[in-house]
Amino acid sequence: MEQSIIDFLSGLSKSITEGFIEHGGIGNSIGEGIEKLRKKLFITAVAISLAATGFFLTLWGIASAIDAIFAMQGLGFVLIGLIGVLTGALIYKK
Repeated sequence: MEQSIIDFLSGLSKSITEGFIEHGGIGNSIGEGIEKLRKKLFITAVAISLAATGFFLTLWGIASAIDAIFAMQGLGFVLIGLIGVLTGALIYKK
């Protein structure tokens, strides 16, 4: 279901872009602008997802190390989670 929605939206945006390009004149600049924006947005989304994955894996490693060192049987993950929640709350307050 999700893939069909993504395919529909992708096709819709491509057809709109092609429509702008076919009509010429100002449409070319609009079509090129939309295409550049799509590429920039995609690159930004990939960069954010990679950074978030790295951050998550770092926290997971820290939690695993705490668990292994102190034999906490999963409590290290809870502690790291609480620190993450508190940090998120502090950032949200600002």
